[in-house]
Amino acid sequence: MDKDIAENSLVRILNAIVDSLNSDNFKKLCKETGRCPYHPEMMLKVILYAYMNNVYSCRKIEQLLLRDIHYIWLAGYEQPDFITINRLRNRVKDEINTVFTRLVLIPADRGFVSLEVEYTDGAKIESRANKYTFVRRKTEERNRAKLLNKIRVLLEQVDEAIAQENAVKDTPVEFTPAMLSDTVNELKDALEHAPQTNDREQKKVRRQKKKQIKELQAYRDKLMEYDTQLATLAQRNSYSGTDPDATFIRMKEDAMNNEPGAVFGQMKYNMAYRHFRHVGKDRVAMDFAFFATAFNLKKLCAKLAKAGNGDFAPNNRTAVVVSPTANMISEYDLADGSSGTPVP
Repeated sequence: MDKDIAENSLVRILNAIVDSLNSDNFKKLCKETGRCPYHPEMMLKVILYAYMNNVYSCRKIEQLLLRDIHYIWLAGYEQPDFITINRLRNRVKDEINTVFTRLVLIPADRGFVSLEVEYTDGAKIESRANKYTFVRRKTEERNRAKLLNKIRVLLEQVDEAIAQENAVKDTPVEFTPAMLSDTVNELKDALEHAPQTNDREQKKVRRQKKKQIKELQAYRDKLMEYDTQLATLAQRNSYSGTDPDATFIRMKEDAMNNEPGAVFGQMKYNMAYRHFRHVGKDRVAMDFAFFATAFNLKKLCAKLAKAGNGDFAPNNRTAVVVSPTANMISEYDLADGSSGTPVP
């Protein structure tokens, strides 16, 4: 099969680059006991090559390992399933950051990029969160204030002593779920120890008291929900119900779906990475580290291929991601003359 892979093929360059890296951290992932594992370096090559070709699904990678000659050659006829691929991808958060750093230094040493000046990119990538489940601070605070007024009115109807106490105080009492739970228990005890009567009016009052207690319990649960949501918000103004780490932001895309930003704009539209594919800050950071590493590898492989053909010019700088978590890129000189915003 080796003769069927072109000498200047992208997969050969990727294989040589990953082999040149110090992968001791990946080797530590293998246990000394148990079944013979798939080599983590081989798995890393397969995942990065898939990301370079806009394939991000572990199930699709599993299928490509069975029918695509480049993946078969890269994996050495090994056929890990999608669970194994995904398990390794989720375990190498620290290791992939180390690989990412080394892959930035390689093009810097060869003169492809300069790390003297860094620029930020204003492009945004949407999370996987449902945009219709966002919890907003202003809405929660407004609804919580309305709920407290309803609780205050209900308690005044249930207990005259509470009404007199609120009338004496200048400022209304700030109710808490614990305080309401104690009030509900007291009202239930008072209702249970009340003498039984056959009077129709007394029975009507008793039914009304039970109804008010149930309503107060519902208000308590709702107040607890508002307090939990505000605690989750912390200093933010919104978060998604399906992914609490996601915050609502307005995208910069215009009516034609064009977004300013050079490098991350290329990453979003040329490599079909417009949305994060995982939920949670840690898993999103892991996936994007893989993606940024694959993006830099794709750039580096293209430059090395040109250098092998004699077309490489040292002054022709290219843009690479140098910090996926900080959203920063190195100095670049693009053909269209665009540039980023310098970091002070």
